[in-house]
Amino acid sequence: MNNLQFFITCWQKELKRTMVALKALPSDMSRLQYRPHEKSRSAIEIIGHILPHAEDLLKAVDTMEIAEHNRTFDSIAEACEYYQTNSQLLMSKLQLVDEQLWENGMVLLTADGIILYEGIMMNLFWDLLFDTIHHRGQLTTYYRAMGAPNPSVYGPTAEGMESFMAAAILKSKTRK
Repeated sequence: MNNLQFFITCWQKELKRTMVALKALPSDMSRLQYRPHEKSRSAIEIIGHILPHAEDLLKAVDTMEIAEHNRTFDSIAEACEYYQTNSQLLMSKLQLVDEQLWENGMVLLTADGIILYEGIMMNLFWDLLFDTIHHRGQLTTYYRAMGAPNPSVYGPTAEGMESFMAAAILKSKTRK
């Protein structure tokens, strides 16, 4: 497995985890205005920052520019569909990328038309995947404060363990 194939595999795994996190958000969009501190992004701002990464990378395969942008969503369902669709298109497009381009092609990272950085395609693509994971982790610290159970992204949460233990206790009582 080369680096590009590994990236595709990792994106697909993290896509599933991000979808779990998105689907666990409160459907009441007003609750996504929550931010733990005035300098922190709100939950909806985090979503609007990380979900466009898939679309930005999809376009960058052709343009060699990651034009980072934020996006707003009217519903969690819309956000999920947008991210799922762009991720699937990105995975299909990356299957056609030449390994030489992946390992040596120079890509610009821009925001609002300003060049922030220029780097090798694979490095910038990995950076945006890691940025998604990083901010998704931040987002998961918001759930309980927003009145939602914390999603199980990499393993059980407190809520998951409570349910598991309750079921185990009930099962052990019925065996007696």
